[in-house]
Amino acid sequence: MKLQRVRAIAVKETRHLLRDPGSLAMMLLMPVMLLFIFGYAIRLDVLEAPVGVFQEAPDAASSELAAHLDASRAFRVVARYDSRRALGEALQTGQIWAGFVIPHDFARELAGGSARIQLLLDGVDANTARLLRNYARAMITEYALRQGAAEPPLVIEERVWFNETRESRYAILPGVIALVMAVMGALMTSLTIAREMEFGNLVMLRTTPLSRAEFLCGKLAPYVVIGLLDVLVAAWLTTALFDVPLRGSLLALVGVSTLFLLVVLLQGALISMLAGNQMLASQMSMVSTFLPSFLLSGFVFAVQNMPRALEYLSYAVPARYYVTLCKAIFLKGVGPLLLWTEMAALCAVLVVLAVATFRRASRLGLLP
Repeated sequence: MKLQRVRAIAVKETRHLLRDPGSLAMMLLMPVMLLFIFGYAIRLDVLEAPVGVFQEAPDAASSELAAHLDASRAFRVVARYDSRRALGEALQTGQIWAGFVIPHDFARELAGGSARIQLLLDGVDANTARLLRNYARAMITEYALRQGAAEPPLVIEERVWFNETRESRYAILPGVIALVMAVMGALMTSLTIAREMEFGNLVMLRTTPLSRAEFLCGKLAPYVVIGLLDVLVAAWLTTALFDVPLRGSLLALVGVSTLFLLVVLLQGALISMLAGNQMLASQMSMVSTFLPSFLLSGFVFAVQNMPRALEYLSYAVPARYYVTLCKAIFLKGVGPLLLWTEMAALCAVLVVLAVATFRRASRLGLLP
């Protein structure tokens, strides 16, 4: 081995890196991005969890208990409901993570030495539900001791909704479908146009009567079909092999999956045009889909527990809305129309990506 030859190869490779600033920037920025996202996004505790309170009798004792819950760092009382039905609907649509029902005879029972309250938990995220239950027990015990009781006289009657067995796979597997579709959808199309640009095939396509819309629709159509087949296979495996219930409509799942597939496929097409080569396109696709979909979508960690900056950033992650819709359809039996905000957000992201993709294609002069 001669040092001079090694140095020559190293100089050659360095020049190649310097000629590809996109890949070089990706290598240098990746550790910073990973540390930033993992350091701030991963939180195994709960802060200011949105909860609701229903007081059957708005007496002083129950109002004081509600105020005590709201004053804690763990809970944030977002609404006080006037019926159990309204509280249940808020729990079903995801407006709150837990609900406290304070019965009408709470003050009398508390004065007699023993009182009961009911705690309703959204069990879609089993880990969050477990943390909320522990926090609630601690807060209720603290409240009882502040009342001067030698032993806590309050009894919490718990009821877990949507995941009565508290199985963690109930929450994980619908989220895995979203994660796989986000990564595979963007990765598939991020390579296809970059490959055409790299091989120079787009020059020949300019001689055809194809328009940009026809070219993109033709490119994306096969991947939509493949993606929907993947969704159907994943849904069948989730229900048949892992016993996760599909309480909603399969047609609703296919509908929201089609919308999400169009979003991620357009995202991949835009990445492909921005990158210009397959290597950089694959790197950009993985960074822009896998990490945000895994950490900023609510798949594993609740978005509301993250710092405000990351919570606002998550609104730009399409997987956030699809994860919510998937979990709601699988575990809650909720239709997409009831979660119209998530549907509207996905439609807005689709429009933005479509406009950006067509503008990028126009600037590159890919097609007439």
